[in-house]
Amino acid sequence: MKRRQFLKRSAAVATPLVLNGFPMRAEASNPLLEMIALGSLENGRKMVIIQLNGGNDGLNTVFPRDQYAKLLAARTNLLMPESAILPLAGFPSTGLHPALTEMNTLFNSGLLNITQSVSYPNPNFSHFRAADIWFTGSAADVQLNSGWVGRHLNEEFPNFPENYPNATMPDPLAVQIGSQASIMTQGPAINMCMTVTNPNSFYNLVNGIVDPAPPTPYGAELTYVRDIKRQSNAYNNAVKNAYNAATTLSTLYPGTNSLADQLKIVARLIKGGLKTPVFVVNHQNSFDTHSNQVDSADKTKGAHTNMLSALSKAIYAFQDDLRLMGKDELVFGMTFTEFGRRIKSNASMGTDHGAGVPMFFFGKKVNPAILGSNPVIPDNAQTNDNIPMQFDFRQVYYTILKKWFELTPTQLNNVMFQAYPELDIFNASVALPVSFISFTGRWAGDAVAELTWVVDEESNIEVYEIMRSVNGSDYNKVGTVAASNSTTRHSYTYLDKSADRYLYYYRIRIVEFGGFQKNSEVVLLRKAHQRPVLRMKVMPNPVADNFTLAFDEKLNGPISLRLIDTGGREVWKRVLEAVEQYNLNIRFSGTTINAGLYTLEVFFNNERATTQVIIQRK
Repeated sequence: MKRRQFLKRSAAVATPLVLNGFPMRAEASNPLLEMIALGSLENGRKMVIIQLNGGNDGLNTVFPRDQYAKLLAARTNLLMPESAILPLAGFPSTGLHPALTEMNTLFNSGLLNITQSVSYPNPNFSHFRAADIWFTGSAADVQLNSGWVGRHLNEEFPNFPENYPNATMPDPLAVQIGSQASIMTQGPAINMCMTVTNPNSFYNLVNGIVDPAPPTPYGAELTYVRDIKRQSNAYNNAVKNAYNAATTLSTLYPGTNSLADQLKIVARLIKGGLKTPVFVVNHQNSFDTHSNQVDSADKTKGAHTNMLSALSKAIYAFQDDLRLMGKDELVFGMTFTEFGRRIKSNASMGTDHGAGVPMFFFGKKVNPAILGSNPVIPDNAQTNDNIPMQFDFRQVYYTILKKWFELTPTQLNNVMFQAYPELDIFNASVALPVSFISFTGRWAGDAVAELTWVVDEESNIEVYEIMRSVNGSDYNKVGTVAASNSTTRHSYTYLDKSADRYLYYYRIRIVEFGGFQKNSEVVLLRKAHQRPVLRMKVMPNPVADNFTLAFDEKLNGPISLRLIDTGGREVWKRVLEAVEQYNLNIRFSGTTINAGLYTLEVFFNNERATTQVIIQRK
């Protein structure tokens, strides 16, 4: 097989990296993830998403005990005895599957929230389309090309992946274990999630184990692919160092449970200091239970029972590990699945694709309650009867972004496109005690920047720190303003009298008594009459043959470009003439450039700029 054919068959444009013998992908920007990441840097919070692929049967997970007789009529071949259902403290009309014993303990201990009947208008029952809707945060009739987690990070790090990793954010913006990166972590240009296909592959990474390539032509090609993809991983060492810096403390992790193994890795990465704000793990089983969902001899047992038991034990051990590590205040977790199941069971002792489904939220900061009421079971359920929506899943996302990651109204609108009613998923201690109304800036002199911010409902705020950056990534404190802690709307002003450059990024760091911190959104001040610093982006990246070089400012005049390999050798060069252009379309036609990692160097108007480019051959 030719090398070009091998690459074409083995990978698409954004192929998983092969690092020390396992496939992993350390991607570039995802918009939602970027915003989450910066928020997490400030408040240290993490989110763990557990995906239940296939569509979980909510009525065999969270039971409406007050309608047991109607449910039994609809599910005569599926429903367990009422006496087997676990009671929930304070909610006698609702119960849990007996396989969820550990999660029941979490609920009774104030560490679990159950939100009933989550869906969206006009639900889709296709696995692929329904999953895309949940991943992207779209309406049923809208197609989006970026994920809700992706758009968030793009708001916080709009120039990612250029100049990353850096001292401010040296780690991946998201890590997914147990599956390939999904559109949930897709940004406008590139997916930014590091993915590990399974825990064993991860252990190979951290232990430096390389699966040997076979002594065949195929093996030679495999070695080549590994070498090329290893170059493009910017986060390998960061992940290994974090993992090796911590140890598992809980003894409750079960054996032969892939989900538990994944969560065990996440706990060690968090304890080891990885700044990654979002972790995605996958249940090892499919919840698409069209048949044989339960054991005909004992309906408390069977396939669905085993899936729920694995989920419950994994979450319980993970929460215990976080507690022992002293990290349980900073981590919040959730489950999601692409849809629920129908009310009426089918003739194959299973259930078919449905609509509303309960979601679980776990952690020390969740509101330990049941949101919503029990689904209404009809007297004579028909084949197509569904659980109607009580809560739109986008309300969940909106609430998480606003309350957990503390996005501003502008950021929320950029990610979710509109406001949604908030849900009481979290307890009252989550929110920062100040409402940021606005933050603006203007030039008040040649080297003086005037910053003004308006807040409301202050309490327990110690100080506002003025943070300044020349590149939008690395910020330094240039001043402070004491907080008045007023309960009414109040305005603050700060003069930065050392602003002698033509461009600065500013944000306000809100410091609470006790040390808790949160940053405002960013204000960019730029002097129009000054010659700008050359800033550019390569799209797409990786590059096959042609790409667009996009600049922040309109260029006019000769531009020199050259490509330099990792050994410092020039492999390609070109001089172009820009005529009032923001974008240049470039082709490598006529030049053979091997796949790998390169530096693109650009000279314009006596200025030099560089960026990394990944060349990928078909």
